[in-house]
Amino acid sequence: MEAIAYAKLNLTLDITGLDERRYHLLSSVFAEISLADRVVLTPSDKGVTMTCDDPTLATGEKNLCVRAANAFLRQFDLTDGFAIHLEKRIPTCAGLGGGSSDAAAVIKMLCEHYSIPTDDPRVLAVARSIGADVPFFLKGGLCHAEGIGDKLTPLPPRIDYVILLVKTNEAASTVDVYRLYDEDAGDCPATTDAFLNALRQGVDPAPYISNQLTLPSSRLCPSVLRLKSDLRALGAVAAEMTGSGSAVFGLFPDEESARTAMNAIKAEFKTICRFVS
Repeated sequence: MEAIAYAKLNLTLDITGLDERRYHLLSSVFAEISLADRVVLTPSDKGVTMTCDDPTLATGEKNLCVRAANAFLRQFDLTDGFAIHLEKRIPTCAGLGGGSSDAAAVIKMLCEHYSIPTDDPRVLAVARSIGADVPFFLKGGLCHAEGIGDKLTPLPPRIDYVILLVKTNEAASTVDVYRLYDEDAGDCPATTDAFLNALRQGVDPAPYISNQLTLPSSRLCPSVLRLKSDLRALGAVAAEMTGSGSAVFGLFPDEESARTAMNAIKAEFKTICRFVS
């Protein structure tokens, strides 16, 4: 079995408060994009094991793919083993959800193998136990995410832009970014509601793309603000950081303009992709 594990962008990200566990609550628009990993799952008699073509990536119990497989098997009282192989293309420490998407791909393949619907409450419980945005990757497409990112409302895919995704080698932990946000939330306005209203009215939502974590993340990764500025100067109609960083995306009207910008911008990682409906 094999599955494609797509990355995601946060087209908006507003912090709306804290829950009783002190987890940050969000109102965010999640969008699946064509940049993807490939995950292969093979039955095995040696428990759950994992290999990866990226030697820097942990493949033991800390990897979300391994955790997802073990949690699924425990949830359904299964004793089978599986070998997981991951072909990694989504950069890590980028805010693109690659690890969560890989875990969701494993869960989807196990659901297919055992003929269990992915919307089974037990499957969703497994997904939530692995990460707040893993349920999104079971659904995919374009969604309004609330709560800690696990309350999802599907949205119509009405965004017709080419994406240029860029990232330098700078990285910051999500914990540190949220800590800096808590110390100084700044004055970045919330825009998710305006983005959703634009979608409902059939007008361009690009002016409402924003991320309230950009400024705290840029204190740890200064390249974020530089890349945003460079993308806008090169013709992007909108440019923003995704998640807690440090990847930045620009939206371009066509592939030619995106490719021209890609050739001009300075970043270690850069790729052109599209939205997945």
